[in-house]
Amino acid sequence: MNASSPSVIARADIHFDGFTLKGFKVAVSQETQKKYVLPPSYNSASGWRLLFSTDSKQDWQMIQNRVLADFQEFQTSDKYFNVEDIPD
Repeated sequence: MNASSPSVIARADIHFDGFTLKGFKVAVSQETQKKYVLPPSYNSASGWRLLFSTDSKQDWQMIQNRVLADFQEFQTSDKYFNVEDIPD
């Protein structure tokens, strides 16, 4: 992984109307420290293939905003811990 590659810091599932979409990832840029959401995907012989997409940039922006807001809320809860903080 090069320095500009994202580092996944959390995984997220989206629940709505009886459906669950699994495999979204919260990533942080190594260069800018900006957090963003990656859709579920899998590695194939020809590269990474997306398992989720939307027809609208507005829908994707709404999903990203919600996942990031929920992650931010989770980080400030007592349930959150960083595995790097666990002593050896």
